[in-house]
Amino acid sequence: MIGYVPSSSTPKAIGSLALGYYENGRLLHAGRAGTGYNLQTARDLFAGLEKIRIDMSAAEGPLPAEAKRNVRWVAPSLVAEVEFRGRTAANILRQAACKGLREDKTASEIVREPAAAEREPRAKQPRKSTVGLTHADRLLWPRAGFMKQALADYYTSIWNFIAPNIVGRPLALLRCPAGVDHGCFFQRHHWEGADPNVLKIYDPEEDKPLIGIANLDGLIALVQASVLEIHPWGSKADALDKPDRLIFDLDPGNNTGWNDLVAGALEVRARLAHDKLATFVKTSGGKGLHVVAPVAPRATWEEAKDYCRAVAEAMAGDNPDRVTATMAKRERAGRIFVDYLRNGRGSTAAAAYSTRARPEAGISMPVDWGELDAIGSADHFTLANSSRRLDGFDSDPWQGMDTLKQQLPKKKSRAPRNLA
Repeated sequence: MIGYVPSSSTPKAIGSLALGYYENGRLLHAGRAGTGYNLQTARDLFAGLEKIRIDMSAAEGPLPAEAKRNVRWVAPSLVAEVEFRGRTAANILRQAACKGLREDKTASEIVREPAAAEREPRAKQPRKSTVGLTHADRLLWPRAGFMKQALADYYTSIWNFIAPNIVGRPLALLRCPAGVDHGCFFQRHHWEGADPNVLKIYDPEEDKPLIGIANLDGLIALVQASVLEIHPWGSKADALDKPDRLIFDLDPGNNTGWNDLVAGALEVRARLAHDKLATFVKTSGGKGLHVVAPVAPRATWEEAKDYCRAVAEAMAGDNPDRVTATMAKRERAGRIFVDYLRNGRGSTAAAAYSTRARPEAGISMPVDWGELDAIGSADHFTLANSSRRLDGFDSDPWQGMDTLKQQLPKKKSRAPRNLA
């Protein structure tokens, strides 16, 4: 351990640990662990780490702003056992959880070890789709220069990443048959003449079947139909009334910057961490950020929406000058709108890895929390730079999301305040 961040809700307790490891005799920063310890452990760690505080980080090299935010540095003499789900290209741990202290090892023995995701070979890319494209050379993004074939190639290359986010879920689609500059429209229901790989999902509350896919052929069939945006429900087709993902869509108003947006996302993360919910983040491909928390499909849509509204309203109540939970445009100037309305039955948000129908061919890209400062904008990732981005993955930043066994918090513990 090279430092800690005090808890913002509990006095004299840690909120997260700053971690490091040795490589060729150099102490390097490895990110943070913000979960895995109970209240007593958090207080015990605080008391112990306070005794070995130092003025500056013992790790070598410059640290990004997020890595330094609110950290109290300590002498690197204590060793923590940490479980994590992978690393970023900069060797920052993903989804790290502290499992306790190790008294059988010295700090100098702690070197970089591969995560389980790195020890296992990445799944092979899928076969090519059997769905043929007509007008494959049609320019769908004229300004960026991308044709229908480029979209099919992109989705084929990232099928293993996008599949968990869209397969088996009702989908709302934005179709642009003549490209982003002409006549785009939303499609919520299955249509006559759709490719057989575009499936029907029956909802007792709808007169017409909804849209779904089961495999790569289904996704390429959507490309053939000039679908430029894919918006899934937050529930599976076999449990339409039981959401399994919560989503907070952070939408910046005028006169708000990227740092304001990141701060808002981090606050959502902190509030949900207080309720023992791990969160994941992605760019919207447009202006905002999406914070997502997987949950067991047990609560109702009403319960999920109530929880998300309570979190958003608590944020706005604590920081009314920079956050609003109100949709009205007049309330958004200079504020971040925390949109909890995505958590209603039938509501959707752009899928992770989906392209966006915007001139520069943006992508809603999953990222690690530690990457936010370096990205600089919500439309940073596009079809033009996606291959470079994905080639650098050690593993999907959202890997393991759906294996987490998280419960929607009980009402009495909702919306903790003063976590900003």
